[in-house]
Amino acid sequence: MSEIRVNPLSVLTWNKLNFNYAKMSVDEGLKAEDGPRENNLPGGVSFKGALDEAAYRNWLAENGIEYVSEAVVAGKFPMPDEQAFPTGMGAEADKLFLDNNVPAILYEVTESIERPLRFDYSYGDGDKVLENMIIHVRRGCSFTLILNISGETGSGCVGHSLKLYLEEDAKCTLVRLQMLPKSFMYFEDCGARLENRAELKYISLQLGSAKTYLGAFFDQWGYASKLWSGLGYIGLKDHFLDHNYVDCFRGKKTVGVMRFNGVLMENAVKVSRETLDFRQYCTGADGDEEEDLLVLGEDCVNKANPLILGEEEDVSGRHAVSVGRLSQDMLFYMQTRGIDEIKAQELMVRSRVMQLASQIPDDELKKNVERYLDRLYCDRVAECTAPCK
Repeated sequence: MSEIRVNPLSVLTWNKLNFNYAKMSVDEGLKAEDGPRENNLPGGVSFKGALDEAAYRNWLAENGIEYVSEAVVAGKFPMPDEQAFPTGMGAEADKLFLDNNVPAILYEVTESIERPLRFDYSYGDGDKVLENMIIHVRRGCSFTLILNISGETGSGCVGHSLKLYLEEDAKCTLVRLQMLPKSFMYFEDCGARLENRAELKYISLQLGSAKTYLGAFFDQWGYASKLWSGLGYIGLKDHFLDHNYVDCFRGKKTVGVMRFNGVLMENAVKVSRETLDFRQYCTGADGDEEEDLLVLGEDCVNKANPLILGEEEDVSGRHAVSVGRLSQDMLFYMQTRGIDEIKAQELMVRSRVMQLASQIPDDELKKNVERYLDRLYCDRVAECTAPCK
């Protein structure tokens, strides 16, 4: 078992707050995911190879991507986290893949694809797997990718890293759905670079795994690039979730929206870092971040650090946070109509999860999410009549 620092905050704060980064313990003996590779790819999507460290650096150089050192501006002291292609979990997460000899699987999109491309990953007891992927969407192309990550029983450790490069006028929808067993540890890293007028819709739905680390860094370099990002999660008994989402505005008239919808039950713990980072020369940029959290347990812990960082004056940035419980008035109203407390909670949880799940462009996966929620509430009631299978 080794320990690395992940999810670094965009600027240093007091160490006693424990927000500068998270410490993540990972198992020994991690290995590269054995597929998918070039099989069953639609026309317009090509497998370009498995890149080692040298080949990855060559790919960065070919596309003009290089490390940009952070400046100290208006008292802002950045974290020393050097990455040519920044990700939410940071440089030590990148190094974890290198240390375990996990190549970066490069896919290139050269034509617009109408039907979503879906990769299914299923894990079992004892699996210790890392997946490292790069998606390069060429100029003017549109593309939808769904990563479906699930498992039935057992314990293990799974980590997925994805870097997404969108050239000018490219459009991409990326969906990550995670429904691993509780005994798994899961971490999910993402870095996205958007050039002029590129558009990204990023959906992450986290329903399983008792210990989960998530990171996403959206680097909006291009003029008038657009981002919409949604994260949904459920924290059950003994669950721990730590996430770091950063929207970095560099280009003029860039637009970024981030939405976080979660539920905490029993004694679940959630730590979040959510940052709108406006860099110099991003005049006219518009950022909007909102968190909506429902707390259904007395011993839940919610630690949040929302930030707005500004190096430019002519920008617009908004934060909003809503943390609530199921009120007694609402509960009484439902009980008078024959809905008990457990069923009332279920309705609230379903509405939040399905609000995001309804945007997944795959009917089968939407039904899988509904079945997962059925099983979740079968475990909480003595008599179950839900169609779990």
